[in-house]
Amino acid sequence: MKNRPTIKDIAAEVGVSHTTVSYILSGNTTQKISDATRKAVLDAARRLQYVPNGAARALRINSSNCISVAMEKSITQARYGSLLEGIRNTLRAEGYWLMLFDFGSSDGLYPDYLNSVLQRRTDGIIYISSDGNPPPEEWRKVIIANNLPFVACDCCPKEKELASISFDYERGAFEVGCRLFGEGARRLLYWRPDVKVQQEDYRELGLRRAAALYPGVQLEVCYLPYEQMERSSEVERHQLFSQICRQHMSQAVIPHLSEYQAGDAVVCSWGVMTKYLAPLMQDKGWNLKLASLSDSESPVMKDARILASKSDFLRGGEECTKLLLQLIRGETEPHQIIVPPTTPGYLES
Repeated sequence: MKNRPTIKDIAAEVGVSHTTVSYILSGNTTQKISDATRKAVLDAARRLQYVPNGAARALRINSSNCISVAMEKSITQARYGSLLEGIRNTLRAEGYWLMLFDFGSSDGLYPDYLNSVLQRRTDGIIYISSDGNPPPEEWRKVIIANNLPFVACDCCPKEKELASISFDYERGAFEVGCRLFGEGARRLLYWRPDVKVQQEDYRELGLRRAAALYPGVQLEVCYLPYEQMERSSEVERHQLFSQICRQHMSQAVIPHLSEYQAGDAVVCSWGVMTKYLAPLMQDKGWNLKLASLSDSESPVMKDARILASKSDFLRGGEECTKLLLQLIRGETEPHQIIVPPTTPGYLES
């Protein structure tokens, strides 16, 4: 294997000291070096295909300038794409990179995202929760025992030593409920999956709080069966959910809504529910209000009018990154930040 060019090779090529080359390649602007010399060194470095020794630099400055981001969900989903965009943009502004991991382990000892920090290949971890669950307790103990910079996103570990960023799902649902009841809805149907995760429970609680403020209104909750999907793979789950969603809509949701009056409302927890329900309501000519608590895009339909409150995942990614960098630099102690939702508004096509 051909030896990699070194700083001394560049210095010999340009005819300057290796110290001067080191100053230029490290971006040091405190030394008086002419623009012509800087250009000559950079041109020579490219011509010789010089690659900095990242491991040596990390040891020297005690930083890899890289963080681990652990997640298992698809980045094609709007929420996870927005979270990653917020993380990436904030890291870039601070001169950091990210290394993306799933929750698996390549050596069977620790998850790869945890190994990367223990081996000092990254400086800290942002753990993006899967369905509201923090890392398993055994890995949380390792993080705490080694005092690793760590931020849990979209979940709240019970240990006070672990920082977290959460989204105010309850407030988002509460504000949607108040908007609909305030506009005259007397009955509201909440259609949600029957899955025990914090986000769904918070949303239902928010709607119940809203209903309690308006005398004479009625809140009904329609639970979509989810047990069968939890035993399926990710690909099978998506296909199966669409099938069960359409079936449950016909058997349970539509019979409820057929008794509703003009001005009453239905709130869908997930975007796919809105996708199937909106065109059906339009075909039936029902004058009911429709709202979505999902970050997914609403269906493209003529004259569609859907009330939406979305969690600000872009800001969530930014807040995760800011908090983690503060922990890495020792500027703060672990704590929890709750990101408020966007103000509810109607999406019109």
